[in-house]
Amino acid sequence: MKEKLFISKTTTLFNNAIVALDTIHIAFCFDDNYAMPAGIAMSSVILNNPDKNLVFHLFANNVSNKKILRFNKLNKENTSIICYEISDDFSVNPNTLLLHVSASTCLRFVVPQILNKITSRVLYLDCDILCTDNLNELIHTDLTNKFSAIVPDIEKMQEKQCASCNIPYGEYFNAGMIYINTDMWVQNNLTEKAFAMINSGKVYKFADQDVLNILMQGKTVFLPKCFNYLTALTAGGKEDNLIGNDAVIIHYVTGNKPWYKLYLTPLYQHYIESSCWANDKLLLANENAPSTTRRYAKLLASQHKYFSALKYYLLYLKHKAFKRR
Repeated sequence: MKEKLFISKTTTLFNNAIVALDTIHIAFCFDDNYAMPAGIAMSSVILNNPDKNLVFHLFANNVSNKKILRFNKLNKENTSIICYEISDDFSVNPNTLLLHVSASTCLRFVVPQILNKITSRVLYLDCDILCTDNLNELIHTDLTNKFSAIVPDIEKMQEKQCASCNIPYGEYFNAGMIYINTDMWVQNNLTEKAFAMINSGKVYKFADQDVLNILMQGKTVFLPKCFNYLTALTAGGKEDNLIGNDAVIIHYVTGNKPWYKLYLTPLYQHYIESSCWANDKLLLANENAPSTTRRYAKLLASQHKYFSALKYYLLYLKHKAFKRR
């Protein structure tokens, strides 16, 4: 495996540490579309973990320099950020990128290999998460002779994917949070094995998640769902009300993301307002179909915002009429 696998440039934005504090290394992988959500996720980690040094490793795939520079605003006395720009050599089998999966998610195959010389433990997080409590219990998980600590996926996924991936029922995990033993990963050459699998021509329904489940099967520590609390949003984002008070990491699965107006939750809005992205204009949704504006108009009407509801309903009618031409 090449030393600088897919990394064209490494830049330290800032490097701060308080001597008395323990250090945790956290990795995010994203493209230009997910830069802002990555920033919100990082901000939530910082707000809830003032008692430790936080080293963020950002694996950025075709992210604009302007968006990278925004991360400088997260500069704190206990926070460091290192950015790894991904080279044009990085690619995965496009036929296996189904169900909103982007190629950038497969960058987590690279993370443990690159970071092993820096740390034996790294917390990988998807960008569509919020950290709502301290990470102490998670990072003190014993990973001796284990690849990682993970959280089992929901029952529906167990029913579908355990047989597909040939793993015992109940052991299929969601890969949005993985606490990784980088020594074990490198010793077993998982980066090369993972890329060989994803690029073999076989289509994995959940791409890199399926591959990681197959490769790490039998050598993981299972954690309670509070460390990867899976939430699927509908218009209005009321699902946050159903999340338990013990949640440490909330993971917004499906394409309905809370940084869109249509699915914005009160909790996510709180973290946006507490971040450097507070003044950014939110998009309506992740697609511009007429049905999106209709659903948003209906949501606004339910909130008694009738003028705004009328505005979006008229926009819906305009889009619909234009589409018919």
